Amino acid sequence: MNDHQDTPDKAYRQQVQTFCLMTLTVISIGFALYGLRTVLIPFVISIFVVSGISPILDLLQRRLHVDKLIAAGIAFLVGLLLMVALGFALWSSTVELAKSAPAYRQRIQELISRVESSLPEYFRAQMDPEAKEESPREQKIEQFLNLQLHNGIGQLSSALQYLLSTGVIVLIYVFFLLMGESSSARPPLILEQIDEQIREYLRLKTVISLVTGAVFGLVLALFDIPMALTFGLLAFLLNYIPNVGPLIAMVLPLPLIVLHPEATWLGIILVIAITSAVQFVSGNIIEPQVMGDSTDLHPIVILLALMFWGMLWGIIGMFLAIPVTSGLKLVLQKMEATKQLASIMAGRWE
Repeated sequence: MNDHQDTPDKAYRQQVQTFCLMTLTVISIGFALYGLRTVLIPFVISIFVVSGISPILDLLQRRLHVDKLIAAGIAFLVGLLLMVALGFALWSSTVELAKSAPAYRQRIQELISRVESSLPEYFRAQMDPEAKEESPREQKIEQFLNLQLHNGIGQLSSALQYLLSTGVIVLIYVFFLLMGESSSARPPLILEQIDEQIREYLRLKTVISLVTGAVFGLVLALFDIPMALTFGLLAFLLNYIPNVGPLIAMVLPLPLIVLHPEATWLGIILVIAITSAVQFVSGNIIEPQVMGDSTDLHPIVILLALMFWGMLWGIIGMFLAIPVTSGLKLVLQKMEATKQLASIMAGRWE
């Protein structure tokens, strides 16, 4: 009789122990991922790059009979050229903004003057005309704007330097990963499934993001907004971050749109409306139709993944959140003990 009573208690204790061990394991892995982020971020990015370009390199080797070393070298050189082109585009956009800075400075001063000239009509009792005349308003505004422009260019230069250095490390990882691939040994089935799902996600997402970024940048260029190319590139990159990325891409150019020296209210409304429509159509109409449910993740899980990986690895973690979480769900789905957790991540409460 006691044996029958001890069996449920023993099973319950085992479940509690398993849950506690899993919790401690997740916390330990989280600390390790955060502590090793400088090493892991370029390596993980290189894995995704290899997954995306492997079909192209396989085509070169099989159809054109290109040697593996030459194919890997071609991939390295193409990646290096793309990095140089990206850096040049960002720097040229910065120079364009610096040239437009005086016109924007004058526009801001005009807007502030309009606001100040309209205030006495409503708040005459609160205004001190003598203090207003003695205040070096224009000089303070100019100093503030120059400081912000200088800080912005400095931050962009630092970001560009970090991007180039990290990109070189990623390219080195990609080269050696491609050289280390075995053509005879077949990887485990679960790794093949993860690779196929990530590859399909990246392929569709890249095509949609390219079109979105190109149209977004073209609209800004047609309305003569500075840094249109940079904002188009940012719209392309931020489109990899679900829900949050497109919203950030819409907000970033707003100051330059609103403060444009030749802007009219109609022009401002048109630019904002068209760019918002581009992001809306891309994210809510085209993407669901083309991609379907390729990640098989619940929207809440996607948001939690964005916050978790963003907390660990910053903006890069948000870019990698969806494919990493999708691959993790596939692994959990293959193990009996965690199959229910994988179903919950997909939104199926079985």
